[in-house]
Amino acid sequence: MRKNVERIAQNKIPGQWLLLSFLLVLLSVICCLVPLVSYAEDNPLSLMRDDVLSYFKPLKGKVVSVNNGIAVIDIGEISNVKKGMRFIVFREGSPFLHPVTKAPIGTLEAVIGKAEVKEVGHDTSTAVILKGDVKVSDKVRISETGVKMLFYQGKNVDWGLGDSYYRLIKETGRFEIVDTAIETDNDSEIIAEAKRLNADVVLILSAKDAAGDTMLKHRLLWADNSLKFAEDEVRVAVAFMKELRFGEEFFGPQEGDVRTFVDLPFGVRLIAAGDIDGDGKTELLMSTGRDIRLYSPGAAVVRSGLYEIKGSPKDDHLWLDLLDINRDGKDEVILTLMKDDMVFSRIYEFKNGKFSVLWEGDVFLRRIGNELIAQEYERGEGYKGAVFKVAWDNGYKKGDNVSIPRGVNIYDFIFINESDGKRLVLAYDDAGYLNLYNEGIKIWRSRGDYGGFQTTFKRAAPIMMVDRGEWAIKDRLFMQNREILIIKRIPIVEMAKGIGYRKSQIRSLWWTGVSMEERIIIDDIPGKALDYTIADNRIIVLEMPMLGIKFGNILKGENPIGTVLYIYPLKER
Repeated sequence: MRKNVERIAQNKIPGQWLLLSFLLVLLSVICCLVPLVSYAEDNPLSLMRDDVLSYFKPLKGKVVSVNNGIAVIDIGEISNVKKGMRFIVFREGSPFLHPVTKAPIGTLEAVIGKAEVKEVGHDTSTAVILKGDVKVSDKVRISETGVKMLFYQGKNVDWGLGDSYYRLIKETGRFEIVDTAIETDNDSEIIAEAKRLNADVVLILSAKDAAGDTMLKHRLLWADNSLKFAEDEVRVAVAFMKELRFGEEFFGPQEGDVRTFVDLPFGVRLIAAGDIDGDGKTELLMSTGRDIRLYSPGAAVVRSGLYEIKGSPKDDHLWLDLLDINRDGKDEVILTLMKDDMVFSRIYEFKNGKFSVLWEGDVFLRRIGNELIAQEYERGEGYKGAVFKVAWDNGYKKGDNVSIPRGVNIYDFIFINESDGKRLVLAYDDAGYLNLYNEGIKIWRSRGDYGGFQTTFKRAAPIMMVDRGEWAIKDRLFMQNREILIIKRIPIVEMAKGIGYRKSQIRSLWWTGVSMEERIIIDDIPGKALDYTIADNRIIVLEMPMLGIKFGNILKGENPIGTVLYIYPLKER
């Protein structure tokens, strides 16, 4: 092809310059596509995924001998058995009969125990009996049911790379992946979290530099005994990383992805999601500012209210969070409120079908990661003193101060953990701008504010003519797989924000290590977004209509005052 192009160029045949241009463009396109095809065929992440799947391939076999806690089964290397695999052991029981003809149509099976492969031969394998009284002729099986996996991405793994691998694992359909908010390099803490979440297996992903490339490694561990049964490492070339980033679509619903909305007949100001009763399912908590109502979200909509935390007419709720403080497998409710110009916080637990107060104190409270933090309050001034950790040991105990820049308060900030071990702080200032700090030094500031805050208070002044400014409860900052979600409100008139907001957005920020990347993940939320949460792979946004009135309800003769719950799907990760 190249020779033909050269011949046309040398002869300068009239009318063929157009053909020459076409052939040159075609040649360039082919050259560009070749490396892409190569990477598609040799995707290192696919190789790692296949390694994981190989340990959970459905298999069947039979126990042929048992001796001193060791079982020999009749399948081995030729059946793709691997060391570290776990089999469920079954025993056949009585046959079950057709209800009409009484003819035998199958045999009942009872689960006897569990065995883990230690040695693999050509056509047999030996396995340690982990549980049960296993006998000869019992059956062994790796079933096709989903395996519950805790996927843990280490701090040193590039976000986009780890996210791509997460999605490859999830797309197999073989695993029910559970997420965690913990951030640690300690395997025992990860295993403890996996046990708390009832995961069967843990995948720990880590990375290190290798002459410009990345060495990506996963380790597979059984959650019940912390035993590592598999490990694989691949080299991810710089070119592959660039290609990955070029085509990467970061998580998030795009414009027009709204699945449903719920028109609430009452005003709601705050929302949080978690497992209140320990059944493994997510519940929603909504605060009206005085009362808290517990809901069970259905597949697409919110079902009727179940239980309530009733407040007094003077209560003014400021902050709502959920956290399993006492590690009993159920999330406790963390509520901060103002009453009679004083701030109080309460921790509620759900027990025996009702909420009861576990603790109460005169401080601000908030969850950050899997920790509880607090700050004192001064009447007429707002926040007072340093933000400090709260240790829970059958009661509230004050811990160490939280290391954050001077002037940053409890509801202002979120941490960003860097791969080199540094902990950056992203925080709102009183003007509504976001600032990024590295060891107390400001290294980035947003180009604009994010639309103001919903809950503000005037600082006390000795005389009415003196304005000492305001203190505010800032908007929720939510960390989701290394991206930080924020609310952006767009006013009807930019110079007169008090009039109202024509729309709101959910945006994400991602610190690359050099710059802050910002993008819109949900656009055109009508009116003013009040609060939001993430539940069951959905973003749930509380919204107040423009000017606070549902004009459509007036025409229908319905209550025009209230809020709307918008439910957006997250893309599969």
